[in-house]
Amino acid sequence: MQSKSISQSGQVGLVVLLIMTGMLTIGMSLAARTTQEAFTSGKESESARVFNAAEQGVEQALSSDLDFEGESTSGTVDSVTGVDVAYTINKVANLETRLFEGVSVGVDVTGVSDGDVLQVDWSHESDCVTQDVASLMTSVYYDDVGTTRVRHYALGGCNRSDGFDLGTVIDENGYKRRYSLSLLTNDFLVRFKPVYNDTHVKIASSDFTMLTQYYSIRSKAAKENSNETRIVEVNRTSLSAPSIFDYALYSGGNL
Repeated sequence: MQSKSISQSGQVGLVVLLIMTGMLTIGMSLAARTTQEAFTSGKESESARVFNAAEQGVEQALSSDLDFEGESTSGTVDSVTGVDVAYTINKVANLETRLFEGVSVGVDVTGVSDGDVLQVDWSHESDCVTQDVASLMTSVYYDDVGTTRVRHYALGGCNRSDGFDLGTVIDENGYKRRYSLSLLTNDFLVRFKPVYNDTHVKIASSDFTMLTQYYSIRSKAAKENSNETRIVEVNRTSLSAPSIFDYALYSGGNL
């Protein structure tokens, strides 16, 4: 009888030990998970703080005087404690961007002479049968003895029997269409608006020195004594007439 009691006592002790071991394992697992969540939450919070600091660098760059000498300038943000923030601003003369259908972009061509050519590359699509290759509605604004006038061009990506001037088929740097747009003295602004599809465009010229078309801003924020680094890049185009001007009618006299 005593032997049986000792045996049962040993079994109970073993069960209690197993239960305590299981509870200890669960407790350690919960503690480790809580610690990991706290660490992850701290990292996310720190990452968000560094990212916000990088955005602050962009905001300070945008609010600065962009009429600076040279091709680039730089600055720092000193108001963020514990985070080093530095930004650079670069002037970009050739315009290269992606345009949504119906959204226009302007190119400043002030100072051109008769016969200067603006090289217009567009569209990464080339198959006129299976793809909607974009065309470009182009408006050239010029000064006619103190009166702003405009002439229009329609640059076709494909022959749609719509009367558009067809661009040259190319395969260069990903672009499939090209048009050489001749300019005249007193031209000061060219606007491009895609139709039929969105498109990538690249506007450049080898005939004249193009003015700054947009500013490339890069802001880098780094947390001291950590690996947290965030970089934000934005482009700001130069000031130009709003898109509503694409639909305006100009006249030298009364309408």
